Amino acid sequence: MRFRSLSLLVLGALGSVMLPPALVAQNDSAAEKELAALRAEVGVLRAQVAERDNTIGELKARTAALETDINAVQHTVALASSDGFGGRDAGIAPTSALDWASALKIATAARYLVKGADVITVAPTGSMKPVFDERAILLTEAANFDDLKVGDIVTYKHPSYGMTVVHRIMEKRGNKFWAKGDNNGRMDEVYITRSNFQGRVFGIIYAKESSAQAKRFNPSLVRR
Repeated sequence: MRFRSLSLLVLGALGSVMLPPALVAQNDSAAEKELAALRAEVGVLRAQVAERDNTIGELKARTAALETDINAVQHTVALASSDGFGGRDAGIAPTSALDWASALKIATAARYLVKGADVITVAPTGSMKPVFDERAILLTEAANFDDLKVGDIVTYKHPSYGMTVVHRIMEKRGNKFWAKGDNNGRMDEVYITRSNFQGRVFGIIYAKESSAQAKRFNPSLVRR
């Protein structure tokens, strides 16, 4: 009994002893580090949530833009013919089972896959048959002028017509190009330069019908 009482007395005394200040400071430092780590983790999670919300916002904006583009095409292209309206009618352009609205929806969606891409409709001049006619929708990219090559189909601003022309590059002459419509017998009367170059065709979506813009197109704009 005497030894037991002595043991209890020692344990009680140890329980009442204060921890050394250095040990207390060490514990506080560890707790602060753990708290800082938790705060950092919370910050990362908040940033991830914000990024997700931004992505959702961008997707909603793109969806709205797609709906807008489906209802209104940005440009109508006049295929200026050097041989008169419709060229020499050397061939028939392909079509597809897609109605115009469906073809435009596909083209507009593909546009967002390429930075600086544009969607263009075709006027009924026939100068690029049999590759395409007014039943096609063109996708153009903002290509570097120095990367253009013979064979590329490009768009450029025609000074006389005051509208866009889309023809194939046939020759390079110094720092400019000479183009023509595939269905034309002669080269275009103007060169493609850095100042009038607009874009390069990288995709063609065919439809079974022409656009409303093509149906309203005035052929006198490209007649000789």
